[in-house]
Amino acid sequence: MKLNKIKIRYYLPVLLSGLLMLPVSSCTDKLNAPFEDEAFTSDVDYSKGQDMILPLIGAYSKFYDQSWDGAITYSLRGDDVDAAGDQAPMQEQDKYSYQASHWNINGFWQHQYDAIVNVFTEIDEINKYRPAANNDALADQYIAECRVMRAWEYLTLAKTFGGCIIIDQLDNIQNTPVSNKQEVMQYVVDEMNEVIPDLPAVRPNERTDVKGGITQFTAYAIQAMAYQEMENYQGVVDATSAIISSAKFSLSNDFYHLFKTAGKLNDENILEFQFSDFGQGQGDSFNHLFAPYGTGAWTPVVAGAGAGWGFYSPSLKYVEFMLDRGETVRLETSVVFTPDGITQLQNDYGTIPSWISNTNREGDVFNNTPRLNFGSGKFIQPSTELIPGRTSPGSNKNFIVIRYSEMLLMYAEALTRGASSNISMTADQAVNMVRERAVLGDLSGVTTQQVLDEKFAELATEWGIRFFDMVRTKNTAELSYGGRTFTMDKAYLPFPSAQISSLPQLADGVQN
Repeated sequence: MKLNKIKIRYYLPVLLSGLLMLPVSSCTDKLNAPFEDEAFTSDVDYSKGQDMILPLIGAYSKFYDQSWDGAITYSLRGDDVDAAGDQAPMQEQDKYSYQASHWNINGFWQHQYDAIVNVFTEIDEINKYRPAANNDALADQYIAECRVMRAWEYLTLAKTFGGCIIIDQLDNIQNTPVSNKQEVMQYVVDEMNEVIPDLPAVRPNERTDVKGGITQFTAYAIQAMAYQEMENYQGVVDATSAIISSAKFSLSNDFYHLFKTAGKLNDENILEFQFSDFGQGQGDSFNHLFAPYGTGAWTPVVAGAGAGWGFYSPSLKYVEFMLDRGETVRLETSVVFTPDGITQLQNDYGTIPSWISNTNREGDVFNNTPRLNFGSGKFIQPSTELIPGRTSPGSNKNFIVIRYSEMLLMYAEALTRGASSNISMTADQAVNMVRERAVLGDLSGVTTQQVLDEKFAELATEWGIRFFDMVRTKNTAELSYGGRTFTMDKAYLPFPSAQISSLPQLADGVQN
């Protein structure tokens, strides 16, 4: 039994940068560097208990290795971002026109389940090392980290498709019914309740064994997201309160550079996919493909730096929303302006602030391109940050997934919806912490709508957060913009037709 085109694979995880043949002690010393997999070989010695960390590294490698099309497919619907470029399926989905045969929908499904199946494999490998390691607490921690990764994949699948198949046995997939979104979210909540006690109560960047790895607070954040989808706002407050009351996290004092290489493993980051060029201009690297986020035309300070493909553009609606609010630092960070974009703003909006330019702080000039008028600044790395010899857009840049600011705003929204908190922070205080970094005045007596607006300003273009917020609140009016008409029957993508042939239970869709 198998998912279409998903193979159960076994990995011998190894670090890049020449570490393939190094002893485990050397590998462990350099776990702050990203890693990738090599084929599993028959000479693995499970009597070496110190090697128990290797399957965990393999799980992280697969978890971090997100496909470019999957990340964009998950994120492109919503009034904060528009599909650009030449990918017709993405442009259609951006306008809420879905086809089960769209290649990227199938690719997203495949990648998430490939990662889920890999977690089963790596957990099995960890347990094979357990007797020799003679450290049940550490084995349980490693398995807990794997289960958090798996929960994230299920969370994203259910938000995208309205449900999915929760696998409990790899040889029984075809007989496993489809779970609806509510059931998947409850599964995620329950999983996190089980694993949190086994995880370290530290910030990801405080870990010394796997720098930036999953901790209790990553699990609490994912649990809070699941509670939010269930509209269980007391659960949201309880989970986010655990993060807030830990006093482990703080907002970066530099929003702009949080999304550049300087933001790697920042105290604000609760989960980020880690990548590296290992400080070298050639040779091994482990990077996300950020090219789709590039504008497609620029004059970089560093000659030869790649411009990208121009597939992902902040919407005109978002830009004008931010101008109405008097935003500066968050608008500059989130949006790269082209000359045509500036002209469009002047024609559509009127007078715009003098600081708006088609040149970034570092001196890169963004030129006109037929693909888009606005570039997605949170994902565009200045050319001056490229390691000499590297030219790929975003090379050496991490991909931030969950930030502390999102947890603060989720906490605040839940309080405005009637949930109660056993910590002293109020909804006003949580929102104003985020606003103060954006150099905006404090609010008093914040409403649910004000919190949603703050999330729009703060989290735009990140992981489809705006779209899923509007779906959760059934705000069809906000999603009907720029000639689009959104209705709630367009909340979820269809199950991929390529998967239905192997998994006939998908043919009936989600039974809510």
